[in-house]
Amino acid sequence: MFAALVALALQAAAPSSADAPRFRGEGQMKVFDMICGRVFPDEARIDSIMAKLPGARALTPTEVKDYLRDDPGHGWVMQAGTSNMVVTLEAPPVHACAVRMTNTDGVIDESVWQQLIAAAQARAGGGFTTVPPRTIELGAFQSKVSGVQKQGADGAAEAIYLIRTVPKAARTPAQGGIEIRMVRQLVQARR
Repeated sequence: MFAALVALALQAAAPSSADAPRFRGEGQMKVFDMICGRVFPDEARIDSIMAKLPGARALTPTEVKDYLRDDPGHGWVMQAGTSNMVVTLEAPPVHACAVRMTNTDGVIDESVWQQLIAAAQARAGGGFTTVPPRTIELGAFQSKVSGVQKQGADGAAEAIYLIRTVPKAARTPAQGGIEIRMVRQLVQARR
């Protein structure tokens, strides 16, 4: 069931002229909400969903390293029109689920994103605060980060981030335009 819903969301991420999305970023937000918002942290269930998804291919170890650097994890890539959609799962201690769209113009419907975040916060019991937007420079790239987070007295934490990564040198989308990354991150309580 979830695999079919994810397949429909991928179609929304790669619209044809006859099947335009209702809002910018619709497909990516739907995949993020279903996989990272509703199924994560159940990695076995995510693995099962992704294995059933037509066109999804497991990332190679090199590709995983490209996305997660030195952090352990795994993921999948799917074609979404002229872009790729990449789902990654980072293993604890910082357990994270991310959905990336590559080669985009960096625009999404911000009001729909805020609605998605509000619903996710409600499902997680509330108590989140807004993270002040920040810019991170890393080599030839600049990332703009915004989101919400909450931290428990026991050290457990949860965060939802929207990250736009742009090459510092101007490039066309075909050369690797803007990456939009939506992340849900969980940190276990201290023992």
